[in-house]
Amino acid sequence: MDYEELLDLVKRRRTCRTFLPDPVSDDLIYKIIEVARWAPSGANTQPWDFVVVTKPELKQKIADFIAEQATLTRKMEMTRRSSGSTPPRPEPGLLSAPVLIVLVGDPRTIEAYPVYSALQRGQSNLDVSLASAFVYMHLAATSLGLGCGWISATRNYYVQVMTKELLGIPRELTIFDTMTLGYAASQPPPREVKTLDQIIHFDGYDITRFKPNFMMRDESRPSL
Repeated sequence: MDYEELLDLVKRRRTCRTFLPDPVSDDLIYKIIEVARWAPSGANTQPWDFVVVTKPELKQKIADFIAEQATLTRKMEMTRRSSGSTPPRPEPGLLSAPVLIVLVGDPRTIEAYPVYSALQRGQSNLDVSLASAFVYMHLAATSLGLGCGWISATRNYYVQVMTKELLGIPRELTIFDTMTLGYAASQPPPREVKTLDQIIHFDGYDITRFKPNFMMRDESRPSL
């Protein structure tokens, strides 16, 4: 793969919110996880496991947990309504996706880091490692012609506790995030991203491009 092919793959990676009912073969699932297991990780700890969920009744229960959590989330979000924020919407695609891949992390691997890193950056290193694997999963799915989505709600405390109990995930482990996977029912429009001139600074930060605090909420771009 050359640079242009890589850039094209990254551009084609979009968050899919509607899926066809067509099943995804185990072979494709294995290929996605095969790519993810080669992701970089702090001290090469490879702190991940992948729980594949295909049973409709399990997906429904996870969706119910998220809906229950969302009631409290909406109440909290409504305290910011005067500033223009909007209540969270239900997680799209979770029930229509034929497959969920729950990325599970092992915080105990932090002990493998050097003492200073473990104390100062242990959790951060763990999160970065898991995020790397998650991005690899998305790129692999895109390369295989599949649609995928990013469900962060499964890491919320209540949803996580209930989902771990549902799927038999040991208490010591944590849910990082969940990927929805299937064949896309619709193709989202191209993403809008910042230009290179907006984000690159040479030999120091260009302070003329620094945004004041009041502008930051306007930076939200819900289209992933």
